[in-house]
Amino acid sequence: MKRECDIILETILQYKKESTMKNIKVNALASLLVNVLNIVFPLITNPYLTRILSKSNYGYFNTANTWASFVIPLSAFGIYNYGIRAVSNVKDDKNKINYVFSKLFYISVFTSILMTSIYFLIIFFDTSIENLKVLYYILGAQALFQFLYIEWMNETYENYSFILYKTLIIRIAMLVAIFTFVKTPDDIVPYAIIMSATTILNYLLSFLWIKREVSFVKIGLVELVKASKPLLTMLLLANANMLYTLLDRMFITKGPDENYISYYTITSSIVMLIASVLSGAINVSIPRLGYYLGKKDYESYKNLLNQGAALFYFLIIPTSIGIMVLGNYATVIYSSEKYLEAGIVTSIFAFRTIIWAIELILGKQIIFINDNENRLTAFYFIGGGSNILLNSILYFNNIFAPEYYIATTIIAETVVVLLEIYFIKKHHLLDLKEIFTTLTRYTIVSLGFIPIYFTFKFLFQINSYTVNLNMILMVLSTVATCGIYYLLILFITKDKTFHYALNLVLTNIKRSL
Repeated sequence: MKRECDIILETILQYKKESTMKNIKVNALASLLVNVLNIVFPLITNPYLTRILSKSNYGYFNTANTWASFVIPLSAFGIYNYGIRAVSNVKDDKNKINYVFSKLFYISVFTSILMTSIYFLIIFFDTSIENLKVLYYILGAQALFQFLYIEWMNETYENYSFILYKTLIIRIAMLVAIFTFVKTPDDIVPYAIIMSATTILNYLLSFLWIKREVSFVKIGLVELVKASKPLLTMLLLANANMLYTLLDRMFITKGPDENYISYYTITSSIVMLIASVLSGAINVSIPRLGYYLGKKDYESYKNLLNQGAALFYFLIIPTSIGIMVLGNYATVIYSSEKYLEAGIVTSIFAFRTIIWAIELILGKQIIFINDNENRLTAFYFIGGGSNILLNSILYFNNIFAPEYYIATTIIAETVVVLLEIYFIKKHHLLDLKEIFTTLTRYTIVSLGFIPIYFTFKFLFQINSYTVNLNMILMVLSTVATCGIYYLLILFITKDKTFHYALNLVLTNIKRSL
């Protein structure tokens, strides 16, 4: 195993830039390409898996993966986000870097072993999942090796080229393995092994790479305990989403139909893959926003925030409403006709994305950036508590259909948004008028997609959800026409964000020529 890892590392080393000063443009491009790889490969593998694996086996996998996804963040213990900040603060002092790295690594070893042991014991004594236990153990192994995942150090050192090539190698290996070993409806165990093995290999490569630049030092037990307190806060803040979509999935897995969890998982994959790309339009602005606040340049902060929010809503609102309209067709094209029942779930989840987009701006770019993370964490837990309550009501009434659980998440996240609006107004953090005016404008324009959809559905005489050329042409025609309509309306109305984006594109084209 070590020999294979050395070979892979030697391959990666050929592409490593030997320079003390990192090229920002190269890093930005590498980071973008990593995100692209993380989107493209699931778009290849997931449609293949939904068609090859039986519905029941795919449901078993998603059930086991849901619970493994719960324990993995607990094993990580919030170290990723905390580590980036902590190492960045001492980046110029080698001894301090070694100290911080060692402290966080030792804590990670302890939490990984502890949480995985608890998880395995629960699985061992749980008699209700006899048919699933092997999947739980295989997928849970990722939590055990979580301490090797040192990607936060690579990000701190700006090793984005390494991350890019490593991600490419891992993704290709995963792709080849899936197409080689997952060929029948019953190949669910080989698939689980592939997912865990490639994930652990990813962890190991990150560790071996960064270990070249740091050394372990002795840390006292008292110091480790003391350091755990801020990590616990970071764990809660960074994984607040566990109180929403992951919690929904955990409740759904307790239902009588193993297909329900697949409907939810497929829907989440379709919508959030796209949403995560679009959210990159605002995530890159967070350091700059923090810089303006640190300089007390509130006017620049306000202008950048409003501009970023407008660009984000310009992209996410039409995308979400488009998926809402084409939910059934998007689902069957992505996962085949046997998952048609997930179509309504896709449409509802797309609507939830709009609420998520609002909260992302209010929470991350206003409240968090103004150093109110404790209050934000409290809001998340109020929303999460609401979601637990609503989910429990559904559970005790034997309701497990995924659309109801997405609805509870929408209600819970709306509660969070209302709390955030109240807090922002009370403390005069920002005038929200421009943000919500922008949101409303793009929503109203995007509602025009509905008559366009019905027009093309009538013209193409689509009366079923069978995936064929006629249906695909209808979907493509609808998407293209909606896109042209959306941009044309914004052009006619002289929308500032549209013209800003257009000028940016035209400028880049001229430069390339």
